[in-house]
Amino acid sequence: MAKIIRTLAIIFSLSLMLVASSSYLDKVYSYDKKIEQADQSEMFRIFHSLQSIYIKSIINNDVTLKVATLKRLIKCSNILKLNAKNYENELSTLQANNKINPPIYKKQKTTVMHSAKATKDLPKLIDVSVNDYDVSLRFNKDITYDDVKTFGLVSKNKYKSVFDFNAIFATSSKIKTPKSLKDIRIARYNKNTVRLVLVSNKSINSKLNIDSSTIIINFKKHINKPTRIVNKFTNFSTFNPRNKIIVLDPGHGGKDSGAIGYKGRYEKRAVLRIALKCYKELKKRGYRVYMTRDKDYFVKLRNRTNFANNKHADLFISIHANAAPRKSQYLSSKGLETFFLSPARSNRSKRVAALENKADLEDMDYYSKNTFLNLINREKIVQANKMALDVQQGILRSVRQKYDIIDGGVRKAPFWVLVGAQMPAILIETGYITNPTEGTRLFNFHYEDLMAKGIANGVDSYFMKN
Repeated sequence: MAKIIRTLAIIFSLSLMLVASSSYLDKVYSYDKKIEQADQSEMFRIFHSLQSIYIKSIINNDVTLKVATLKRLIKCSNILKLNAKNYENELSTLQANNKINPPIYKKQKTTVMHSAKATKDLPKLIDVSVNDYDVSLRFNKDITYDDVKTFGLVSKNKYKSVFDFNAIFATSSKIKTPKSLKDIRIARYNKNTVRLVLVSNKSINSKLNIDSSTIIINFKKHINKPTRIVNKFTNFSTFNPRNKIIVLDPGHGGKDSGAIGYKGRYEKRAVLRIALKCYKELKKRGYRVYMTRDKDYFVKLRNRTNFANNKHADLFISIHANAAPRKSQYLSSKGLETFFLSPARSNRSKRVAALENKADLEDMDYYSKNTFLNLINREKIVQANKMALDVQQGILRSVRQKYDIIDGGVRKAPFWVLVGAQMPAILIETGYITNPTEGTRLFNFHYEDLMAKGIANGVDSYFMKN
C-alpha cells in the first residue's frame, strides 16, 4: 500500500511539473508577436520576464523550456543592443549535448521604433553645482520624484549614496569634490539614465528635494553607524506583519554537516537551533513564517529558494556559521557577517561562498552558473542590500547587550542558495564555528535568543523603512 501511495505521489508531482512547464512554454511563445511590435520600454519588460522564466528552467532542469527561452533572450538582446554572448554560448552547449536544432534567431540590426520619441521627451540635465554640503542639479524641464531612484552601497570604510535620474546627460562630468565627501561623480549611466554617486568614509544621511526643474541633495548630516538613504518622499507608514511571509533557511543538514568546528560540533545543528528560535520570535510578532527544514535532513540548494518562491515569500533568510580556512586561523577568525547575492568582489567573499556552495552544484554546468549571475535583477540586489544592512545592525544591537562581537560588515558574494529567490534574499554568517569562543556561543541558548531577536528586529526595521 505504501509503495502505491509513493508511486501515485510521484506521478502527481510529475504531472504538476509538466503543467507548469507547459504554462511557461506558452508564455514564452506568446512573446513572439510582441517582440516584433514592442517599443523599448515594453521590450525591456519582455526581456526581464524571459530572464525570470530562464532561471526557472535552470532550477527545474527543463531543457525544452531552457532552449525556447534562450532563443528569445538572444533576439531581445540583439534588438536592445545588449551582450548576448553568454546566451549564445549556453545555447550552443545545449545543442551539442542534446542534439537540438540550431537557433532560429541570428544577430540583426533592428531598431526600436518608439525609442527616439521616448528619449526626446526626457528632461535634460544642463547644469550641476556643488557646495560644501549639497549638490544642485538643474534640468531643462520639470522633473518628479518618480524620475529618481536611490540606493546605498557599503564596502570596507566606504559608503556610497547612488542617485539614478531618468534623464539625458547634457552637461560636463567634471565637478569639484567638497571637503565633506571623499568623492563625488556624475555621468551618463546609460542612454536614458544619469547617475550621481556620493562617496564618504562615513555613512551618508542625504535628503532630496525637488523644486520644478531643480533637484537639491543635502548631505550635511553624517552619522557613525551604517544607514540607508532616507529621502523626503520615503513613506514610513505602518505595516501589518500578518501580510508578510518570511522563509527561514537553516543551512546544510542531513548528509551535509557544513563546517565542523570547535570540539567537533556541526554547523548544521547550530544553525537549525538559531533558525527554530527565530521562527518562534517572528511568529510571535505576527509574521507568517516557513522553514526549508525543521529537522536534520538534507535539502538541495535549488529546492530551498524554490520552496520560498512557491510560498510567495517577501523575504528569504539563509542562516549559516562561518569557518576559518586553516587551523592556524582558528583563533584570529571571528565576527558576524551578512551577505547578499552579487558576483564576488574579493577573495574573502569567494572563499566564504565556495564553502557554502559545495553541497550539490556538481550538476550545474559552467554556463548555467554564469547565466545565473548575469540574470541577477539590479533592483533585487538593491533591496537585498538594504535588508542585509538592517538585519546586520539588528543582530549587532541585540547580541552586544551581553557579548562582545566583531562587526564583519555587509558583503556581497555569489551564494547559489540565494540565486533562484524571487524576493530579497540574504545569508547570515552567525559567527565562526571554528573559533573556540564563538563556536561555544553558537550552542549557548542566551546567544541563540539574542541572535533570533536581532534578526527579527532587522526584519521589522526593513519593512518599516520600505
